[in-house]
Amino acid sequence: MDELLERIKLRLRDGAYPNEASVSLGIVIPILRMLGWDDTDPEQVIPEYASGGRRVDFALCGASRRPSLFVEVKGVGRAVEGDRQLFEYAFHEGIPLCLLTDGRDWSFYLPGGQGSYDERRVYRLQLDERSTSECGRVLDRYLSRARVKSGDAFDDAMRDYRDIASRREAKRSLPEAWAELVEEPEDLLVELLSEQTEKISGYRPTSAEVSAFLLSLSPKEQPPIKAPVSQKTPTNGRFSEPISRHQPTTSIKQAGRSLEYEMFGARCSATNASMAMVEILTTIAKRFPERMDVIAAAVRGKSRNHIARTVAEIYPARPDLARAVEFTPGWLVGLNIANREKRRIIQEACKATGIRFGVDIVVDFPNADS
Repeated sequence: MDELLERIKLRLRDGAYPNEASVSLGIVIPILRMLGWDDTDPEQVIPEYASGGRRVDFALCGASRRPSLFVEVKGVGRAVEGDRQLFEYAFHEGIPLCLLTDGRDWSFYLPGGQGSYDERRVYRLQLDERSTSECGRVLDRYLSRARVKSGDAFDDAMRDYRDIASRREAKRSLPEAWAELVEEPEDLLVELLSEQTEKISGYRPTSAEVSAFLLSLSPKEQPPIKAPVSQKTPTNGRFSEPISRHQPTTSIKQAGRSLEYEMFGARCSATNASMAMVEILTTIAKRFPERMDVIAAAVRGKSRNHIARTVAEIYPARPDLARAVEFTPGWLVGLNIANREKRRIIQEACKATGIRFGVDIVVDFPNADS
């Protein structure tokens, strides 16, 4: 097969196939022979097969005399001119697979698929743009007599069609997914954008500023996020594991979709309780880096370390499910905790450093008392 395909590629490059007949005799039939088809046996290959008042160039029969695959041949460069009635006839006759080729371009279709004719194409192979081995593999997958006869060719085509349809649907859903994502930004998205902004400008925006920007990208009308009055608490967190979406919360300290708090007389804002805790701990760590061991010991819970140097120390039982952020170099805080625990962590961190919770730092987390 490799030698045949190499010869065909060279001849295609030299323009050796001037019409449909030369493509059929010089490309299609030799390839069919290599794939196990006997073109002298009318029970396998039927040329000029009559279908619905027109003729299909070749009908390939698998397990019985009934066609399993239609082949329509065009002149080189004319594959796009394939007669779409071919697919209609194939559909009405229950033909599982169709092939439209000009010798260079080989397109395999599922006539019974949904959508436009392009959407029913399960694979397009261009001989002169693929390696010889890849061309042989694809042709064997969809066109070998053994696989057509056993039904494997059709089964693979169906799997490929579903995969393509799924990817196409995912692509169509991207705008809606993006709109929802920027409407209620995930912590990780905010963090990544903050880090990139800091790399470019040398200044790190607050999480509320990033959220406000993301919200402005949404095509839906949403209430604006109130920007923080102060920018005193940049965070340098790096998420150690993917962060799942936080649902928007409500409290008397929230403005729009952000959570407001006070820190050393300045009003600040974060997207949610997790980000507020991270930003507060970042500021505390910057002021008291020598107290980090004391802070970590003070905020330790009954069954886990809330602040530690590794994810495994924070979540020893299930580090694979960990959600943690590095709030200061070498130290992480876990996020898989209730708001009341987040408030307790801040309180204990304040106590360990002499900061007055409720005076120097004022924060009201939603449901922190439940």
